Amino acid sequence: VAHWMPVLGDWKAMLGSDWDKTYGASNTIYVARQNNILFSLMAQFFAPEAINDRLILIETISFTTTPDEMLASLTRIIGDRSVGSLFFGNYHLMDFELMGGDARAAIIAENAKRGTTPFLPPLVPWGSKQWPMLVTTGSGPASFADLP
Repeated sequence: VAHWMPVLGDWKAMLGSDWDKTYGASNTIYVARQNNILFSLMAQFFAPEAINDRLILIETISFTTTPDEMLASLTRIIGDRSVGSLFFGNYHLMDFELMGGDARAAIIAENAKRGTTPFLPPLVPWGSKQWPMLVTTGSGPASFADLP
C-alpha cells in the first residue's frame, strides 16, 4: 500500500485532466475478490462513479494474469459495451447476463408452482456503481484482526 499510493498519485498528477478518461483494471482470482487490495487502492484515486465504468475488477480462475490477458479482457468489456449501446441503446447492458431477467422470472414462476420461496439476489441496475464485491454486512470475522 505504501508503495502504490504514491505511484498512483504520481500517475494521476502526470495525466492531469486526462485521468478522468483513464481506465483502471485489477485482476482477482474468483475466491479473493473480497477486499481486493489493488482494486481498493485504485478506488482511492478514481471517483466513486468510475466503479464498474472505468475502474473494473476482472475476475479469473487463474492465479496470475498476463498484461496481454488483462488488456484483452478490458478490450472485450469496452467492445461489448459498444455493442450493447448500438443494439440495445444501453452502454452497460452487456455487463450483465442478457437472459438473467427472463431466467429470474422463470425461477420465481417455478418456485410458485412448487409452493416455495425464491432465493435470489437483489436486482442491480445496469451501470451500477456498487463495489464489485460483497458490501453487505454479515456476522462473523471480516479480517484477521477480528479473529479471537
